[in-house]
Amino acid sequence: MKISQITYNPKLTSILIIGICLLGMLIGNYVERFRISNYRWVYEYGKLINFIMVFGSLGWSFFHPLIVWSNNKPKWKKHLIWMIVGLIPIIYFITMMIIAEIRFGNKIT
Repeated sequence: MKISQITYNPKLTSILIIGICLLGMLIGNYVERFRISNYRWVYEYGKLINFIMVFGSLGWSFFHPLIVWSNNKPKWKKHLIWMIVGLIPIIYFITMMIIAEIRFGNKIT
């Protein structure tokens, strides 16, 4: 009996991380129109899905380079570009937090 081993494909997962993050943002933007309507449940479930997708992709984006490095220790430099591409959502999030802090400073309370 042959046991199949699951391999972690850095290229596919990098694209998937970015796709999930963008799709979560699009869903969050789309469900806003149901905020005040008879279909408020669409807004509530849409925001929950948005929250799970965006923050899930941020977490996955954080751990992606560590997973790639641990699976391919001798040849991790070969996958360096896909490690950086997988970091795009967390880089975006950190950049937006820095911009918000610089722009609004003490005005946010």
